[in-house]
Amino acid sequence: MTAVKSRTPRLYLERDLSGVAVSLDDREAHYLGNVLRLRRGDRLVTFNGRGQERHASVRALTRRNAELALEGELGALPEPALAITLVQALPKAEAMDLIVQKCTELGVRSIVPVYSDFSVVKLDAERSARRLQHWRRIARSACEQCGRHTPPEITAPEALAAFLGGRREAGARLVLEPRSELRLTDVLPAPAAVTLLVGPEGGFSPGDLERITAADFTPATLGPRVLRAETAAIAACAAAQLLWGD
Repeated sequence: MTAVKSRTPRLYLERDLSGVAVSLDDREAHYLGNVLRLRRGDRLVTFNGRGQERHASVRALTRRNAELALEGELGALPEPALAITLVQALPKAEAMDLIVQKCTELGVRSIVPVYSDFSVVKLDAERSARRLQHWRRIARSACEQCGRHTPPEITAPEALAAFLGGRREAGARLVLEPRSELRLTDVLPAPAAVTLLVGPEGGFSPGDLERITAADFTPATLGPRVLRAETAAIAACAAAQLLWGD
């Protein structure tokens, strides 16, 4: 039986990749050798989320550093034409990690965490900054796995009211509400951009929903079943890509 060749590993490096070689720090070298399990001479693809994506090979690798030889350029996978903004009322940590990972794979353009009335998680400034960096690392790792070039923009958590009174993304504005009679398949014409607002465990409070609809969000349902927060976010983004995206 012929062995199945494994897929070429991809490594996100947040730096310029225009030279002939690039040096890695101890954290990156550890990831290269202990997570990707690469050795000297092994091949990979490196990308920076800014349009540069190149073939590379491991020129040197120690416990403290590594060096990659940069080779031919690759065409980066285009971003989906449908611009999805996911506004996610913060669920528990594990659920939010899953949302970030899977919605990155699904091509979501930006993720905006918000605090709603029923949000269980409340973060102080220091924990919020650490969690934001954690989510961004998850998104970069998801890009490495799925072939995506540009990680989604992920913003620091903010109050739902602050989001509703501030940012105004173009396109359809939908809030997931199980009791709505409007389904995603009823949204016409097909939008070029969509903002999906998803609640935490327990959904949105009546006060939240009043503020959300006052901000021109249309309630829509994914069907008769009540979904967990992470399931609803992932299912909504997948449905949006199926209906209006790629």
